[in-house]
Amino acid sequence: MSKITEQPSDNQDKIINLFKAPKLIGMVGDANNGKSNVIYWLIKALREEYKFKLYSYGLRAHVVGEQKIYSVEQLEIIHNSIIIIDEFASMFDIDNRTEKKQIEQTLRLIFHNNNVVLLCGLPENFKKFIASKLDAVIFKRCALGDFINGSRVKKVAFNYRGYELGAAVLNLEVDKAIVYDGQFYSKVSIPYIGEGDTKKNNVSILENV
Repeated sequence: MSKITEQPSDNQDKIINLFKAPKLIGMVGDANNGKSNVIYWLIKALREEYKFKLYSYGLRAHVVGEQKIYSVEQLEIIHNSIIIIDEFASMFDIDNRTEKKQIEQTLRLIFHNNNVVLLCGLPENFKKFIASKLDAVIFKRCALGDFINGSRVKKVAFNYRGYELGAAVLNLEVDKAIVYDGQFYSKVSIPYIGEGDTKKNNVSILENV
């Protein structure tokens, strides 16, 4: 049975440690609830301690030293790297049977190619096929009704018994995340990374008269 760790909420090494060995990690959260900020903070925090090759898909803010990828096929030729796929449902067409088979074969190569892959998406993106392959999950704020029935990600979310789990929402503040490493849950504080916020300069839709 999974256990909830009693540790400080700023225990950021719980996320950093996920990237020390090959695995498939999912980050799940509603739109506009800080998933991208977690990504940019992760890159910054990892680079403060380690050198690594970074490949990405879907990141809107430019990251120095990253290599952009644009297809599932490219994943198969990457080795010894961290790969971040934001809004992964736009790359993975799981409803296409032919492509689903290719995706499954590609994901099998993660350990063989010595990569860590982070898939970021909405709760409804993590269908049973993808959810069953995750080694760890990072949760942001989620509407519980948006999870896919039978998905392992839904089971992991509903097994959490922290006060943030309500009847309808896993109600995390925008600067918090829950990390499930396969055995334990930990609450983590994530600092705001301004240079990664592509929405901060949006003009107001309604202006005072």
